[in-house]
Amino acid sequence: MNDKEFIKNEKVPMTKEEIRYVTMGYLDITSKKNILDVGSGTGTISIEALMQNPDILVTAIETDDKAYATTLMNIESFEQRYGNIQNRIKLLKEKAPCELDVEFDAVFIGGSKGNVKEIIDWAGNLLEKNGTMVLNFITLENFYDTLKAIEENQNLIDIKGCQLSVNKLENLARYKYLKPLNPVFVISCKKI
Repeated sequence: MNDKEFIKNEKVPMTKEEIRYVTMGYLDITSKKNILDVGSGTGTISIEALMQNPDILVTAIETDDKAYATTLMNIESFEQRYGNIQNRIKLLKEKAPCELDVEFDAVFIGGSKGNVKEIIDWAGNLLEKNGTMVLNFITLENFYDTLKAIEENQNLIDIKGCQLSVNKLENLARYKYLKPLNPVFVISCKKI
């Protein structure tokens, strides 16, 4: 889905469309039934999952007031335009880890507030056997901490990852140029 479809907030980072494509692929989103989105931000991952898979249910967690409000606005906007969105998503104003009584076959972590290891361990416990966990980060520290936390977790295996650098075609007067976006790390693993 094009980034222009989403309501944005300059104070809330948004997962860009090219990064979402790769993330959805790592999540194998079309085969999933129940996904947890930790740190929903603007809600782009949750909504992309809902749009790509008409049978999926999403639980999204966000602690930041502006991000929570932006996610909610995007849910309402997509519901008005496309329907079948609000009845399949539960948006929680919580800080992960929090108490949830559901298991998920996929977990996406897009925000950790510096609490990567604890969130990975918590999310790993909520993940069904053979479930997929995917994490996106822009900082080297989070990348390192994530790899270490997954490697230390006895229930998470099959670590994969990539670093994506995207340049978008933009106009510059009568010329065109490639405007770089922030590089993003995408890491995935499975639960045994």
